[in-house]
Amino acid sequence: MFFYNILDINFMNRGFRRFHKFKKMKMFLFWILTICFLVSSCKTAPVRREINSTAQIQYLNPENKFMKVHMKDGSVFILNFWFLDDVQNNLSGYGELLNIQRRVVERRIRPDNRKEIVDPFTFSLDEVALVETNDPGNSLGGGLGFTTALIGGVAVLCILSPKTCFGSCPTFYAETDDTLRILAEGFSTSILPSLEKNDVDMLYEAKYKKDFQLTLTNEALETHSIRYANILCFEKEAHQRVFASPKGDFFLTENSRIPKDCKSPQGDCLEEVKLLDHKEYFSESDPTNLHSKEELILDFDIEKPGNFGLVLGKRQTMMTTYLLYQGLAYMGKSVSYFLAQHELGNMEKKPGIFEMLGGVEIYFQNQNLEWEYAGEVNETGPIATDFNMVEIGEVPQGKLKIKLLMNKGLWRIDYLTLVDIDSQVEPTVVSPYAAENIHGKEKEPLSKLMDPEEFLVTYPGEKFLINYRLPFDHAELFLDSKGFYLEWIREDWIKEQNFRKLNQMVNNPSIYLKKVAKEYKRVEPVMEEAFWNSRYVY
Repeated sequence: MFFYNILDINFMNRGFRRFHKFKKMKMFLFWILTICFLVSSCKTAPVRREINSTAQIQYLNPENKFMKVHMKDGSVFILNFWFLDDVQNNLSGYGELLNIQRRVVERRIRPDNRKEIVDPFTFSLDEVALVETNDPGNSLGGGLGFTTALIGGVAVLCILSPKTCFGSCPTFYAETDDTLRILAEGFSTSILPSLEKNDVDMLYEAKYKKDFQLTLTNEALETHSIRYANILCFEKEAHQRVFASPKGDFFLTENSRIPKDCKSPQGDCLEEVKLLDHKEYFSESDPTNLHSKEELILDFDIEKPGNFGLVLGKRQTMMTTYLLYQGLAYMGKSVSYFLAQHELGNMEKKPGIFEMLGGVEIYFQNQNLEWEYAGEVNETGPIATDFNMVEIGEVPQGKLKIKLLMNKGLWRIDYLTLVDIDSQVEPTVVSPYAAENIHGKEKEPLSKLMDPEEFLVTYPGEKFLINYRLPFDHAELFLDSKGFYLEWIREDWIKEQNFRKLNQMVNNPSIYLKKVAKEYKRVEPVMEEAFWNSRYVY
């Protein structure tokens, strides 16, 4: 769901000086009006917008035809009238061309009458790095990125606390024993076309049917571009489970064991972690430092020796959501500049704030009573509980003590169990055979998911049903999805534009996490509820 890669960029001092000069340019302050929403309640609010396919772009209302086009050579076109040539893969339009210093170097005004002849600017979409538009139409040229500035509030909770608003990559629902539940969120860190990647999520609670169905939704103010959504299917017996390791390997397991004891800084945590019941263990953040650590200590009885793995069911709290949106807020009106620079490869990457927060580290106590590192699990996003297994290895009969080390206030742990590892297994990949449009403009969603050169592009409030034929009577299911998504920038964010704090957040994260702790603490108690109550659905 989030663009961590952008916030982990090394902003050099020279770059900041250049950017401070750049931000003064008048044309860069031009921001696009998108869609205004009525505040209806503290619950979900419908999104009203006009969606158009690539073929329809040239017929849009002229009032919606403003476009800012960032080119790969660093120049920018500001177009107030434009049209697309699908055959030549060209974009043409009238407006202004700005150089890399954001000075106007040429203007081409659309003629007022037919007698005047003024050639428009014309360029190939292959030369474009990023586009901003006031219309959330489908991606141009098979994946060209669009960013959209949003004006107006959509829910009371978003107005009161903008950085708690629902944000999400594509959400996937499946039928469970008792309800339809969100079981996966796809490619959570792919915030730009250049960051496109696949994401594998275990559908742990899905009710198994050979004719299997997923419900795909877009419930945030984002544009989702989904290249594929396949099922990884592992044949198994009814009493067995398959889990993925942090390295992406899959293991057949059996004989699940709950801990005998679970101790945390808050006391006994066994009731929260022994069953997958959505009754999670989590702690509040440190009010003086968001980078404080905490430990959970687990005890297991080992009746006979074997090869064991620790299974974790977990999701993140709202801490990373808050930090992501705070980073966007610090970028303010200039967020598109940073996005375009990243697409052009002009940002130097280095470890940053999200790497510092880290995942859940697993240790076990060896025969010398020393803590031995077993591995680390990490999964971006606060929406769906995901599952991983960390290999502990051969353990003798007796007692086994395991330690979880994690950032305080960052993780929600729902399930911890010890399993016997049987063998490493490989999946059968199942592509969808049908896809139905429930709410949305895409008329052929299946063809988009099956064509490796295309994307299924979705917008806020859209919903699709995706069907699969599974080959086994009993199987473990994982969702393998690939794509990217683009945040719509909220007006409330850009009011906090602050490049000094952005610089500190990126280049001195250890200091920043101490300074922001008190501010985060004020909203922490209400963030979870506010987040879920601000979804954008039909």
